[in-house]
Amino acid sequence: MCLTCGCMQAHLEMGEANITYEDVKRAADANGKTVDETLDLIARTAQVDRGDHPDEYSAS
Repeated sequence: MCLTCGCMQAHLEMGEANITYEDVKRAADANGKTVDETLDLIARTAQVDRGDHPDEYSAS
């Protein structure tokens, strides 16, 4: 899904603002983590941040 647009193609580049698998892989490698660990950290961090900044997650 270029991970963010919904196309369901994790490697497809869909503009500069969408996140691809390769972006996550680079971040994982830079932090000594796997892609799965990095995606989990993103989800867990967003959950914590959502509690601190709920309006940011509901605004468009």
